[in-house]
Amino acid sequence: MKGLVIWSQSDCRSVMGLYRAIGKHMGVPMVAALWFYPRDEKYVTNRDAVGFPRGEFDDVNTIRVGEDYSKGLEVLDAHRGWLHYFTVYQGSPAWRSLISEAKRRGENVAVGCESPCVMENGLKGLLRRIFVKFVLPRRVRNVTRDAEFFVNYSGDNFSPAMAIGWKREKIIPFGYFPPPLPGSKMIRRVGNTDFHIFASGVLSWHRGADVLVEALRILSDRGIKYRATITQRGELFEELKQKCEDNKLPVSFPGFLEMDELVRLYESCSVYVGAGRSEPWGMRLNDALQCGAPIVVSTGMGGVKLVQDYGCGLSFDNGNATKLADALQLLATDAAEYGRIADNAARAALAVSPENMAKEFCRLIAEKSKAWAV
Repeated sequence: MKGLVIWSQSDCRSVMGLYRAIGKHMGVPMVAALWFYPRDEKYVTNRDAVGFPRGEFDDVNTIRVGEDYSKGLEVLDAHRGWLHYFTVYQGSPAWRSLISEAKRRGENVAVGCESPCVMENGLKGLLRRIFVKFVLPRRVRNVTRDAEFFVNYSGDNFSPAMAIGWKREKIIPFGYFPPPLPGSKMIRRVGNTDFHIFASGVLSWHRGADVLVEALRILSDRGIKYRATITQRGELFEELKQKCEDNKLPVSFPGFLEMDELVRLYESCSVYVGAGRSEPWGMRLNDALQCGAPIVVSTGMGGVKLVQDYGCGLSFDNGNATKLADALQLLATDAAEYGRIADNAARAALAVSPENMAKEFCRLIAEKSKAWAV
């Protein structure tokens, strides 16, 4: 193989660290052709606001493509005989055409994408479900026909991908594996005293913040000792904060935190909760694991695969606050079980690094295509 072109949405740290590691593991030149360019001022400003460092992936050779089909053709012309891995196509007619053109030319083409999720409630959610079920499959039919294989960034849940036309035998289950948060370190948990429950992310319906608060109310009714921190804001912020106050729950809502404060919570909490109703993965799960925290994850999140693969936490039925409370109660009251899961979380922190997952990525795709074997 001459090299690897990864056609990506942006240099988001959720994927770019992994892509860089894949190129190094393959031992070939790697180019990232980007839909959103990392040096655009709005994009840089957003990274600054979150607290991620600028220039984190400046060592990766990047090309601005956007939705310019002619620019994409130039990239294809300049990289004949390379492996072409497209991770943007569902929302871009130009990129879907580029996939078909690359395949027509005889290039080795694969596709990676998260399964479509409905992350809205009410009328918007209904319209989105109609779009995903009836419109999206027609849009991506040619792509699902042309690719050698598909990498599903939403873990082991194949049904949404198959619903838009992916063939089951072509699907490789995977996920998102970003580098550790800046300045963070892995802290081995040694006990479940002063049981501190932590959750972060926009307080919205699709992230299940209301499910978590109801589970905390159930814990308090059962007499379980704990304290909880729920960061950031969102549409449910005031409602959930008021519910906790009305029920006298030991929950703090500090709002948006600077990166160093957020890292401190990841490093010190007893358990991290991902209660998402509909999330393709949930990168905060990785952030927590890489700081050594056991996780409790909804089956509505692709990242439940982390629990399934590494035993680094517990899962609960999507939207079921009682089951979430049961899982948290077990970890809060059973020191031996907590210790076992904490040990697994410490091992998982190493396993989910971009470098290790790049090796796993190459192993998995080698089973589907000899052309991609290292």
